[in-house]
Amino acid sequence: MIVEVFLRAFLLLSLSGVGWFLGKKLSLSSKDISALLVYVIAPLVIFYAIVQSPADWTFLKYSLAAFSLATLMALVGMLFAKLFFRDSRVNLFGFAAGTGNTGYFALPLVLAIFDQQQIAIAIFIIIGVTLYEFTVGYFITANGALSYKESLLKVVKMPIIYAAALGMLCKYLGIQFGDIFLSFLVNFKGAYSVLGMMTIGITISQFAKLDMDWLFSCLAIAWKHFIYPVVALTLFIFIIPVDQKTLQVIALMAATPMAGNVVIIANNLGLHPEKAVTSVMLSTVFAIITVPISLYFVLNYI
Repeated sequence: MIVEVFLRAFLLLSLSGVGWFLGKKLSLSSKDISALLVYVIAPLVIFYAIVQSPADWTFLKYSLAAFSLATLMALVGMLFAKLFFRDSRVNLFGFAAGTGNTGYFALPLVLAIFDQQQIAIAIFIIIGVTLYEFTVGYFITANGALSYKESLLKVVKMPIIYAAALGMLCKYLGIQFGDIFLSFLVNFKGAYSVLGMMTIGITISQFAKLDMDWLFSCLAIAWKHFIYPVVALTLFIFIIPVDQKTLQVIALMAATPMAGNVVIIANNLGLHPEKAVTSVMLSTVFAIITVPISLYFVLNYI
């Protein structure tokens, strides 16, 4: 499993390289692709994930736990960032501190290496994290460039909120969809991961010279790859113990790199996209090592 995870993580990272190449050759706009992901593809993926989830309503506890942990880590992350920054980087760091690349990066790995029970757990964790990103996380980031009122209006306009609500309503009412419609929605799952990872590379390609903020990047990577996994594993090993299969899923989710949506939303809002993309790219490279190590630790020592 460990070697497979390493190889799959490497292939996902290579999509960013493809994005960089295409961005240089074709002058693609990462902001337009980001808008497509935020307003069309992500809502449809979340809707499909909810209505097709092989789980009952008790699995919503994983979404609630993921949303709560992400929000807590974001708020603590903002306080931490204020020790080093006095500008809107605090907001960007706070958003990044609460989340990880559970969708573009982790979802393909989950579908490849886990059983159906674990996949269901992972999907509900991803739902919780994604809802954080496009509600609390989006508000935190927008507030770095907009007023509280404008930030709140931005969040209210997020279609993913209504897609999730509609999906939960359909699930509750037991509404079944035909194979043709479901097969149509499946197309967006692949597009979500591929475009999300490629957008990182496309964003890099748009800068003639990357503005490396080493302090921001180092702090963000240390938070995501050390502090976040330690907090998550400590919480679910010692404070709220879970079974090993669930812990394997949590270990993978906690070890994911910085979220691709940090780049997507930073692009969408025009808030330090160059700092976001360099940090996310470095974090994604780092994850090729940290994700297998995290799973190895859980599989062999827990």
